[in-house]
Amino acid sequence: MLLIGSQAAKYFDDKIWDSPNDIDLIATYDEFIGFISCNNLTATPLDKNKFLTMWHGIPTEIEIAWAGSTAESLIELLSSKTQIRGHKEYFNGLRVIVPGISWLFTLKSSHKYKKDNPFFLKTMKDYRIMKDDLGCVVMNEAWHKAREEETYNRPRPRLDRDKKDFFAGDGIDYKYDHDTLHEAMKHLEKPAYLYYAKDGHEVLSDKQKWLKCSEELKLQGVLEETYVLSLERSQIPYGDTVDPFDSFKIALEKVCTSITSGWFRAYAYENYDRVMQAYDPKYVEKFNKALEEGIVKPFANEQ
Repeated sequence: MLLIGSQAAKYFDDKIWDSPNDIDLIATYDEFIGFISCNNLTATPLDKNKFLTMWHGIPTEIEIAWAGSTAESLIELLSSKTQIRGHKEYFNGLRVIVPGISWLFTLKSSHKYKKDNPFFLKTMKDYRIMKDDLGCVVMNEAWHKAREEETYNRPRPRLDRDKKDFFAGDGIDYKYDHDTLHEAMKHLEKPAYLYYAKDGHEVLSDKQKWLKCSEELKLQGVLEETYVLSLERSQIPYGDTVDPFDSFKIALEKVCTSITSGWFRAYAYENYDRVMQAYDPKYVEKFNKALEEGIVKPFANEQ
């Protein structure tokens, strides 16, 4: 059985993770049944892979290492004599394997883009501590990729299509044209995304163009995308009932996880704090002014 999460990280630096409020375990099905029976616990299924119970008065989440899963292969990797193994410890009287700190980082990194994660900011904080302060690296790229594919059980945003198809059928009742919202939110001569747009495409971006952009332009690109998403998904449909900063924070989380992908999402995630620091509380006023001036146009989804 593996001990993961903050409880495991405490073995490497108990000052950083001083009081974790839950326990995370990975176990084979037989280990899970034995653990529940021996401790006289009741477990509630969270999904087909995870169960939740209370152990020593602490919420305890147990992931089942089903055959063929990344959980099973992780147990094998950490138990193998030919691999970098975890070390064995007693935790609350239970004999467990504690992965090395970089393996814990690999696990953390594999779900940092999880959609609608209630622990988004905590995950980001832990990820940054492990990467920046403790120097952790992904231990096994192949395993990490497989784990991501298990975790992100949703289709990636497809950008290789025209604007009409991209905005149709996503459940949003658009009121204004997306491109003109970018025009309203621009900080430079033209919207930031146009500097790295792929030639001949309305939505797709060009990575090579992006890599040549300045840090200021990249930051403006994430900012603009977040402002536009804040307007489309929150401020325009709900108006004064939602604080503009709350809309922005929710939108930025989506930019960092589910509404974008690839290198743009990675940049947004790694630079979350810089984007937050660059926030302009007058972005809604800026939109209203552009609307009055006719810069923002009505949405027209031609079928």
